[in-house]
Amino acid sequence: MESQDKPDLTVPKTETKPLVKSYNGEGKNIILGITGTSGAIYGLRMLRALIMNNFNVDLIITEFAHYTLYKECGVELKQGNVTNIFPELMMRKCTVSFHSNLDLKSDIFMNWYSAFGMIVSPCSMDYVAGIANGECKNLIEKCADWAFSYSKPLILVPRETPINRIHIRNMGKVMEAGGKLVPAMPGFEYNPKDFNDLADFIAGKVFNLLLQNGASAAE
Repeated sequence: MESQDKPDLTVPKTETKPLVKSYNGEGKNIILGITGTSGAIYGLRMLRALIMNNFNVDLIITEFAHYTLYKECGVELKQGNVTNIFPELMMRKCTVSFHSNLDLKSDIFMNWYSAFGMIVSPCSMDYVAGIANGECKNLIEKCADWAFSYSKPLILVPRETPINRIHIRNMGKVMEAGGKLVPAMPGFEYNPKDFNDLADFIAGKVFNLLLQNGASAAE
C-alpha cells in the first residue's frame, strides 16, 4: 500500500513543456544541491529538467536529503542509476557527477573546472542561513560562496513554512549578495494533474532566471 502512495516520477500524466521551456545548456556545467527539507521531488524534477536541457550536472545531496528522497519518493539516487529513475534520459549525452557534501576539496574547486551557476532545490532554511552568512562548513555552502565571489547565477528554492523574521532576514541577505529566490510556491492556474506538474512549475521558474543570466533558449 505504501508504494501506491509514492508519486510517479518517470512518466508525467500531463504535458509539461509549457511549464519547463526548452533551453540549450550547451554542455555547460551546473551545480545542483539537494537538501533534506521536505519536497524532495523539487530536486528530482530539477535534475531531470537540467539533463533534458543539456546541462552537465554536478550533484550534491546532503545526508538527510538521501533519507527524504527515499521516504517521500521511494528513490535511492546514486551514481549510475539516474537513467533507471528517468528512462527517458537514457540517450542524453550529459553527465551527472556525484559529490559528497563533506568533501571540501572537491574537483569542483580545481582550476580547470568551470560552472555556469548553481541551484539548491529544495533548500532548507538551515542552508539558507549558512549561505546568507558566508559559511563554508560543507560543499553546498562553499559552492554558494564561490558563486557569490565570481558573480555566478545562484538560485535557491526555499521550501519551509511557516517562515519567521530570521528566515526573512537571511533570504534578504542572499538577494543582497546577488542570489535569487524561487520559493516552492507552485501555481495552480494551469490545472496541475500530479506532483510532477507542481515541481515542474518551479523548475520552469528557475530556468526563466537562468535564461536572464545567459542560458540559451533552444531554437
